[in-house]
Amino acid sequence: MNNPIFSLSAIMGADVLSNKGDSIGILEDVIWNKDSGKVTYLIVSPQEPNEAHCPVYFAIHHSFFYFDGPDELLTFNPKIGKDDHSFFLDLPTHYEDTDMQDLTGFNRYLLTYSAVATHRSDNGGLTD
Repeated sequence: MNNPIFSLSAIMGADVLSNKGDSIGILEDVIWNKDSGKVTYLIVSPQEPNEAHCPVYFAIHHSFFYFDGPDELLTFNPKIGKDDHSFFLDLPTHYEDTDMQDLTGFNRYLLTYSAVATHRSDNGGLTD
């Protein structure tokens, strides 16, 4: 980011993009550690509803995200995060009754939905 100071309210509800620029989720919440003052997790909801049409949320360590491009769009990259922080440890109590999943669930979601949405036959498998 050009300016390291920003308002969380400015990015709440923002699209979360893949590192290829595809919209993959929505930023629902930001969780930080009150003792250290550091952001720990971003809460992301998927773009696609699950089979039961129930809200599903993913708690993903902040190290998997960055701001990209001149518009500083929130971007997720599964290859840059800290794997030892890839699962959530503690979340605020208002998430206790929520279907909360971790990075593994989010990657599974991305594999399922983005593979279908972005599948192309560049290898000559389809003909006109």
